[in-house]
Amino acid sequence: MMRRRLGFTLIELLVVIAVIAVLIALLLPAVQQAREAARRTQCKNNLKQIGLAIHNYESSNRVFPPSSTSAFARGVWNWPGAGPNDRTIHLHSFASLVLPYLEGTNIYNGIDYNVSSLAPVNRAMASQILPFYRCPSYAGAEFSTDPYYVTTVGYDKFAIRNYVAIGAKTVVGLSGAIPADGVMFPGSKTGFRDVRDGTSNTVMIAETREESASVWIDGSSASVAARWLDLTSPAYSGNTVSINHTPYFPSVFPGSIGQNWGPSSFHTGGAHHLLCDGSVRFLSETMDVLLYDGLASRDGGEVLREF
Repeated sequence: MMRRRLGFTLIELLVVIAVIAVLIALLLPAVQQAREAARRTQCKNNLKQIGLAIHNYESSNRVFPPSSTSAFARGVWNWPGAGPNDRTIHLHSFASLVLPYLEGTNIYNGIDYNVSSLAPVNRAMASQILPFYRCPSYAGAEFSTDPYYVTTVGYDKFAIRNYVAIGAKTVVGLSGAIPADGVMFPGSKTGFRDVRDGTSNTVMIAETREESASVWIDGSSASVAARWLDLTSPAYSGNTVSINHTPYFPSVFPGSIGQNWGPSSFHTGGAHHLLCDGSVRFLSETMDVLLYDGLASRDGGEVLREF
């Protein structure tokens, strides 16, 4: 009488392991895609909440928040100016101004808006990582390591944000050399009445993956342009959209801060954008540059096709 064999042979065990490995290899991309889809949904929801906050701010103040409470060409590079009370380096960002409408009242109450956003009294709040200003897909630094913050200001825990205002078509428009034609820019006082191109045809906020020039409390670089900086162009504007283009603004000018990224994201193919009507659209990095120009301007009179 033959004895009954128990267990697997070595070959059978290897076959089972190989089958399991193949199944894992097939399932892993699907799991990763599902996770990224969830992250994209959360990012989109963040922008919707920011849109509601901006709308509520406009309802209370009759204007959208400016990207910075200081004027054009004023930023962290001017620190310390004449001191923390110097209005030229007041530099409170739109992200700071709308905190009460984003369940950020405790942070808002901890900020002294009578002095610069960069002042020592505001640094404890500036170090707070705010989930509603972070895209879940973001994989960069948590705090800016730019020398302007770390060395000039002398603080290495300025937390960053992943959302930025679209203030003009070109970086020249954000310099003050020509009028800014977007919705939110340094010192802006625009409201719904000024968005004559239509709220569903005008962008106000985009994602950004910038790590250095994106401190949430600081308005220095809280607005970007639809086109990247091209020093070979007479208008200093690139011939493609700034979405996911790097470098967006090389550090070549004194009195400014370099930015590797403008509108951008860790999502594949483009970045989420918040329109003035509160809707959120994912715009492609390969979209027509004139179409993106039209979306960036509030009163350009452009006739836009479907996007």
